[in-house]
Amino acid sequence: MTRFDVVTARRLKTVVGIFLALIASACATSRPSGSPQPATAPAAPAAAGTSRPAAGAPAGAAAATPATPARKTATAKDGTKLAYDMTGTGPFLVMLHGGGQSARSWADRDYVTKLKGQFTLVTPDQRGSGASDKPATLEAYALDTLLDDILAVADAAGAKRFHVWGFGHGATLARYLAARSDRVISTVLVASEFGPALNGTVKDAVTGMRAKWLPLVQQKTAGTLKVDALSLSDRTAWDNGIAVSAMSLGAMLDYPPLEPAAIKVPTLWLVGAADTSAMENAKAYEGKLAGSKVTFKSLSGASYTDSFAKSEVPLAEALPFLTAQAKANP
Repeated sequence: MTRFDVVTARRLKTVVGIFLALIASACATSRPSGSPQPATAPAAPAAAGTSRPAAGAPAGAAAATPATPARKTATAKDGTKLAYDMTGTGPFLVMLHGGGQSARSWADRDYVTKLKGQFTLVTPDQRGSGASDKPATLEAYALDTLLDDILAVADAAGAKRFHVWGFGHGATLARYLAARSDRVISTVLVASEFGPALNGTVKDAVTGMRAKWLPLVQQKTAGTLKVDALSLSDRTAWDNGIAVSAMSLGAMLDYPPLEPAAIKVPTLWLVGAADTSAMENAKAYEGKLAGSKVTFKSLSGASYTDSFAKSEVPLAEALPFLTAQAKANP
């Protein structure tokens, strides 16, 4: 593989990898067509060596995981049911998972165990993932809607004000929330980028995906979709819930760019030193953080995967930051 190929592969975010894995699976299967199954988020690829994999998925054999707290449910403005967990004691900390993950991912990687003694943790399944509802329309994943979801969960949990920790796509949402909501006290952004929500290779891939599947979603809404007329691979992808992934990712093309100066609250921006794409973005913003509320720190030797899967790596920086912010904002 050439250096260009390596860099390009690393620029593909988890969510795009999930889409491509689903399509590859669809092309290889002979599942007969029929009425679409309930839309579910596709499973994240777990093969070692893939670029920007779903960082919460244990490699190799399944790892033992701690028990999940009792599930709770909030209701979004549009009626979407949002599942979340809540545990711990102290100031509220809302934790937003990345693409291909769920609330369970935080517990699986020991974040819950390590943080619940100091914070009341609220870990939602974002719409389209986990046990939350999975609408399959572009409008259902608009930025304002997703931000309202976070506030709806916070309301259900009784969190008038709260800290936020986001990873990957969750960090993308967290930075917009930190720029718009007075309820956020402080923010930890891990493996996130500033500027447009999508760019480069990722934007191209998502643009193609949206163009392919949006007309079919619109046909389904209008009652004119003929699933039997689709190719075998497309029928299988449709039955496996590709519409949810295509709409949730496609909606990101409409997110406005966001600059560090827009962030209202103290924010810690953590990027793995070996996370090529995010580090390129961080270097581009190196001279633009002065005067902003954003503090950047590189996680030595960490890849995109490490910045979530090895919880001790981001915790070493994030926990002192959150503790200090909690003391300053009792």
